[in-house]
Amino acid sequence: MNAVVEFSPEKAWQAAIANLELVMSRVTFSAWVKPTHLVDFSDDTFVIGCINAYGREWLENRLTTTLQRFLMGVMNREVKVRFVVSDQEIDGGDDLFQEEGPEQEDSEDNAIALDIHYSSIRNNLIEPSRVVRLPVYYLRWLPYVGSQMIFLIMALWQEYYLASGRKARKGSCKVAVRAERICQWAGISRAQFFRLLQPGSSLGWFARKIDTDHEVDKRSGRAKKSSNKYELFESPLTPGDAEDLKTFLLAHGIEDSPQAALQLAINANPKDILHYPVRLPQKEFNKTIPHYLTVQDVIRELIGHRLDGELGTLADQLTDRLLGQGNFILVTWYFLRNWLPVLGADAAMFILVLRNLCYFNDETGEIRDAVWIEGGYQSIANRLGINNPRVVANWLPAWIERGKHKDELRDRTVDEFSRRQRLQDLLALFVERIDHRINSEGSYSWKFKVQRVDPLTPQHQAIQQAVSSLLVKSESQGVQDELDSWITLLGNGCAERPRAERVGSETVKTEPKVVWRLPASGVRLSDLTKDCSETLKGILNDCFATLNPEAKGCFETLLKILKSFKDSPKEKDTSSTQDTSILLNDPTSQSVAVVTDSSGNWSLDKLLVRADKKNRQALLDQEKNALPFVSWIIHGASQPNIQNPYSLAIAKLKENPRIGAGGASERLAALQPRNLARLIEQSFTFCSPTDQNWRRLFAEVKRDRIRLLADALGLVLDIEEETGWMSN
Repeated sequence: MNAVVEFSPEKAWQAAIANLELVMSRVTFSAWVKPTHLVDFSDDTFVIGCINAYGREWLENRLTTTLQRFLMGVMNREVKVRFVVSDQEIDGGDDLFQEEGPEQEDSEDNAIALDIHYSSIRNNLIEPSRVVRLPVYYLRWLPYVGSQMIFLIMALWQEYYLASGRKARKGSCKVAVRAERICQWAGISRAQFFRLLQPGSSLGWFARKIDTDHEVDKRSGRAKKSSNKYELFESPLTPGDAEDLKTFLLAHGIEDSPQAALQLAINANPKDILHYPVRLPQKEFNKTIPHYLTVQDVIRELIGHRLDGELGTLADQLTDRLLGQGNFILVTWYFLRNWLPVLGADAAMFILVLRNLCYFNDETGEIRDAVWIEGGYQSIANRLGINNPRVVANWLPAWIERGKHKDELRDRTVDEFSRRQRLQDLLALFVERIDHRINSEGSYSWKFKVQRVDPLTPQHQAIQQAVSSLLVKSESQGVQDELDSWITLLGNGCAERPRAERVGSETVKTEPKVVWRLPASGVRLSDLTKDCSETLKGILNDCFATLNPEAKGCFETLLKILKSFKDSPKEKDTSSTQDTSILLNDPTSQSVAVVTDSSGNWSLDKLLVRADKKNRQALLDQEKNALPFVSWIIHGASQPNIQNPYSLAIAKLKENPRIGAGGASERLAALQPRNLARLIEQSFTFCSPTDQNWRRLFAEVKRDRIRLLADALGLVLDIEEETGWMSN
């Protein structure tokens, strides 16, 4: 007879943990499962403690079924699993919550999850904090290698930083990157990318291809050719600047006194050593074999031996001085991914060159966003490494009309003019030519007004307007809660297709990727709104009508923005440590519960609790609902000369029963109480309400009047006590 092995709840839970550790990745297990512990076992339910609400939600959504099945097998009976937030400290976790890398070694005890809440639709699209650094000195390379090569070098460095950011450098720090990702950063096709990598190309000034060797395939055990390998060079010096530096050092006696000559160069103005704004290459430059040049190379050649001690220190200081180490142009991911491909490398670099000439003086508050370029189109072409200045002229509308236009144009000419016009329209969003002057030699100088912040692409402008209108209408018509539910349902049902890893019989979702392809999949837009109320259906259809369903990524972006605003930190946080206890999306919110009925509507009986018995009974007998009473309170609060809106409402209704204040006051009173409470709360933050009726009444009203409105309506706004936002 076989004895039945009985597991205690604690041992059963430990067995479940051990099983999960075998089937989950190390980082995922350490971040989410390892910090848990068994809090209680009663009524055949395992109560599992989690470190925070986010961890509880993650475990509930992904592991509940897997754990219940395993524990039922261990305990030999039906059991359930429930996750709770526990303050108990958990020993152990040795991994920081992040994507797993093949050589990940750094670790942290307590994993935290971070997210960003953007204050506007525009910033949500642009994500201005995501930037790539372009060394300012690289602009001096443009006459030698052109804009496309500089963008490629930026892309290579960006991918290197992303791939190696979590690794401690121990000698060599090789990383593997994908060609497709580099192409995205550089705004080029895969074919262009490999053409730029050809031997003898100008890439040789910035990187060196390492001879490819062979390695063993881990799967087959056979020898195979290794991936293409490149070594990136740090701080290369242009050939022209190398010549100028050499000339300066020789003229100041470096052969006789290296230290004195180097010190003199360090103290000199860089323009006394190098040509500004650009140093054009020599005519025979194209025949030069690309090779890595540095300030140290120039000095070593002149003194005839390696640099050490004081000479090495002086050489480093001179490098910092001439190359402007630490001076960068910050280029947003948005610009590289959305604008670079449509503008082209030269026009995009033109924008960056102009932005580099702009500045903000934080001492005087002066913003310089209008800059002069001396020398006309030829000067701009020289800076960008463009041989024909007419290319630059075609980017901008004609300043002076010259000659006569032909009445009939060939199709090819018409297409070319259309292409130029499209580029001019796009470039005009960044740069506007506002003035010109002619010098004594007869050459033009141009003055440009520069947009220092990235504008939205035309498609994203349409999405921004659509989302803004959608949110405003849903709020003003009282269907914002329904909109939130629709977004959640749509997102969970068809909008995200995550990568997954198997954990037992359950799929653990990781890295969700929006794949909303409505038109391609044959799903009609009308089908998305079939379960919505007529009000929300009309709002959504108006939104869809303003968008181009054929545009790539249009609906994915729309859903992403809507989900971001729905899942704002204040509304999503349900832990006990949140800053405010007001959850305005909850019909039973504390802010409105004291003056609403069980359905969340205004309760006249509760609103009149402060009135005297005679007036209270009179109004309850004559009024059908609370809306006229609320409208008069709103009207009274918006008028600075009315001291007591509550008394005004009673007096007005006794004089004219069932007649409200009308206009914007009555439209605001018709809102759900929780929506009106939301408007009051927003008025005490930096994000003022967008509701037109609210703006009409309270745009110029002081905060003490809005606080008076909340008091008169009996709304309990906890933020007044906890954050002080409502203080005068």
